[in-house]
Amino acid sequence: MAKKILVVCGNGIASSSIMVAGVNDFLKENNLTAQVDKASLMECSTEKFNSYDLVVSSTKIDNPDITTKVIVGAGLLTGIGEDEILDQVKQTVEG
Repeated sequence: MAKKILVVCGNGIASSSIMVAGVNDFLKENNLTAQVDKASLMECSTEKFNSYDLVVSSTKIDNPDITTKVIVGAGLLTGIGEDEILDQVKQTVEG
């Protein structure tokens, strides 16, 4: 079964769209398959976060009830630290 990645930003519009495009391009380039969804932080419940294998967020999420691995994906917007973010995406999808 394909892994599920949730990409979130404050409003679920601009930043998450750019991050989703970056993740999808990376997956395609590496022949990896995953379901990539996007949402706003406000519409996500703890249960929604925990139904994914990985959460890529534009900002740090401070919620001890979230058991899914959360990484800050701002580097997908700035290009700074992008490789480390994509390495974690790859580890999750291959794991």
